[in-house]
Amino acid sequence: MKRAILVLAMLALAAPALALMVEVPLEKLASSSDAVVRAKVTGLESRWTDDHATIVTDVTLAIVESWTGDLVAGSRLVLQVEGGEVGDIGVRVEHQPVFSPGEETVLFLRATPGARYRINALEQGKYTVMGDHVVGFKQQSFPLATLRAPVRSLAPARSR
Repeated sequence: MKRAILVLAMLALAAPALALMVEVPLEKLASSSDAVVRAKVTGLESRWTDDHATIVTDVTLAIVESWTGDLVAGSRLVLQVEGGEVGDIGVRVEHQPVFSPGEETVLFLRATPGARYRINALEQGKYTVMGDHVVGFKQQSFPLATLRAPVRSLAPARSR
């Protein structure tokens, strides 16, 4: 009996940890974002970090439309996301959004020191624009207009 308990305890400790992501409601996503923009990916450049510990990707975006915040249409924004490919080595980081060249997106952004931005709520803060619809992280599709109106009304007063 003791041996069975010991084996079960060892198996429990050896089991891989599961990463759980709590879904952030749209209301919270919008109210906790410093900017929400519709943007087009104009460049992707993956590179090793300075300490050569992992790979990051710089995503260059052209702002098409600003829904909230200080970013303006026509401006350029560079975001850094974890993961990417350098040569024949690739790194994929769970819950990090993935971008494609030419992709159009709606991004919920948080300001960081140094006048930079990061994507709010990781992959939940990125929607892919497909014509007049958007597709979210759970692959749900709905009209772009039904995302834009509530985001503008839910955004913090400082950014309207």
